[in-house]
Amino acid sequence: MTRIVTSLLATTAFIGLVTAAQAADMGSPLRGPAVVQPLTESSSSGGWYLRGDVGVAIATRPTLEDFDGGVPGGKRFIQRDMTDAPKVMLGVGYQFNDYLRGDITGEYMGSSRLRGTAVYDSTYGGMTSVNYQDYDTHINALTFLANGYIDLGKYSGITPYVGAGVGASYVYMGDVTSNNTAYIVTPTGAYPTPSDRGIMSSNGKWNFAWALHTGMSWDVTQNFKVDVGYTYKNLGKVTSGNMNCFSGASSCNEQLTAKNLAFHDVHIGARWMLDSTPARAPVYWP
Repeated sequence: MTRIVTSLLATTAFIGLVTAAQAADMGSPLRGPAVVQPLTESSSSGGWYLRGDVGVAIATRPTLEDFDGGVPGGKRFIQRDMTDAPKVMLGVGYQFNDYLRGDITGEYMGSSRLRGTAVYDSTYGGMTSVNYQDYDTHINALTFLANGYIDLGKYSGITPYVGAGVGASYVYMGDVTSNNTAYIVTPTGAYPTPSDRGIMSSNGKWNFAWALHTGMSWDVTQNFKVDVGYTYKNLGKVTSGNMNCFSGASSCNEQLTAKNLAFHDVHIGARWMLDSTPARAPVYWP
């Protein structure tokens, strides 16, 4: 008896399933909602954008070299430093997808004061002397970079990123004021001589430039993002013109070179998306 009841129940369940399936195919009210996936299209953050940034370039200590034909042994720098400088940057770029974008930027760095002191041995009036030479000038730069970035995902509207850039920079060194004082060494002490002053003329040079970037952006609206970032950039080197001595000589055959001009940039800016398209929401059939 139990086997007969079990067979009847199984048969009834099978017939019910077949009937429900046929009813669903015929548009029965038993049919569940169907989800239609959104059409594939560009990222909600994709497309062209404009950017603008302001910040400060924090200078590292450069390498200084003085090419002086009158000092065969060269000069040893015992002090060198550069001040920080303001910067402004504009650019245009393209967001390829949620994780990859690139832009081309033009940046102007304001005046950074460069000072240094070198020491070397020589003779003065037939006596041994120790010379201290002070240098004072300023550096400006105009830099163009092609940059690529990897966005590392979005978290509550915040997108961290890393990137790198390469390009060219025109580095300008202003007139270099030089002040040289010799101290004559005697058994009773060292005595200063009258200072020898001169000016090395200004000069500029195009260099290969490169940069590393990191930072984060915040989606204020669909088309407007605030960006806070850090950049390490290297602008190469620049050499001054030749020395003009105040003593009346036309040239002293001396030039100053600043190498490894590198900066830690901290900047804040904004990006304006020009053709951003919101992502479509799923559509539910009744």
